[in-house]
Amino acid sequence: MENNLLKTILMSRGVAPFIPITIETPRYTLKTLDQVSELEDVLRMRGEIFAEEYGISNLSDGMDVDRFDLGCDHLLIKSKQTGEIVGAYRLLCSAFTSSFYSETEFELADFLNSPGIKLELGRACIRKEHRKGTVISLLWRGIVQYSIETGADYLFGCSSIKTTSYASVQEIQESLKWNGQLGSEWKIEPNHSFQFRVEEKNQPHCGLIEIPSLLRSYFSAGAKVYGEPALDRDFQCVDYLTILKLSELKSNFERRYRNEQSA
Repeated sequence: MENNLLKTILMSRGVAPFIPITIETPRYTLKTLDQVSELEDVLRMRGEIFAEEYGISNLSDGMDVDRFDLGCDHLLIKSKQTGEIVGAYRLLCSAFTSSFYSETEFELADFLNSPGIKLELGRACIRKEHRKGTVISLLWRGIVQYSIETGADYLFGCSSIKTTSYASVQEIQESLKWNGQLGSEWKIEPNHSFQFRVEEKNQPHCGLIEIPSLLRSYFSAGAKVYGEPALDRDFQCVDYLTILKLSELKSNFERRYRNEQSA
C-alpha cells in the first residue's frame, strides 16, 4: 500500500467497524467493512467509477481516498455469484467524529450545532451493471439498520446532479420548490469557493436534467434539500445538501426497509 492516507487509516484505527452490520440476501451480502482487502477494493472501486464517470484523474494508485475515510464506517455490498464488491457507501456519524465532508462544500454550523445525532452519507458508488432497485433497496436496509444502531436523528449529505449549467440548476430549483422538496429550517449555503461565479451564471441551458435515482429515493423517504446547490468543479456537477429527519421518515418507507428480507 503506497497511499499515505491509506496507511494513516490503517495505523490510526485499522478497519474494525464502529457498528458491525451484516444482512444476507439470496444474491448479495451487505456488511460494514472489516477487512483490509475490502477497504482497498472499496477505495479502488470508487476510483474507477469517479475516473470513468466524472473524469477525475488525480487519484493516488487508482484509489479514491481522503481524510474523511479515517473516522467512518463503510457499508458495502458483495455479489455472492462473483465475490466482487458492487456497491459502497461511506457513513460518518457524529457519535464518532466531528468532521464531515459536507462541511468542505457547505456552511453547516447551524445544522451541526442543533440537537440530535447526525449521520452523513457520502461517496455512494454502485457499479453500472448493478444499479437497479434491488441494490439501492439493500443499501437503504443497511442505512436504516445503522441509523437504529447509532440512534441517529438525521441523515444528511451531498447529493450530486451531473450538470454545471446555472440555468439548468435554476430550473431544478423551481421543480424542487414546486414539489415541496426545498427546506429552510437551518442557515445552509455553499461555501464561497463552491458558489457559482458570474461567468458561470451566464452559461446556456443544457436541456432537461434527470434527478438521479439515489436522490429520488431520498425524496421518497421524506428528505429535503437545503439552500442553493454547491458547484463542484472537480467532479463537474452540482451538489445539493440533503437532510432527512428520521422522526419524519415516511412510515411506508420505514416499514419496507426495516422488514424487507429479499433482494
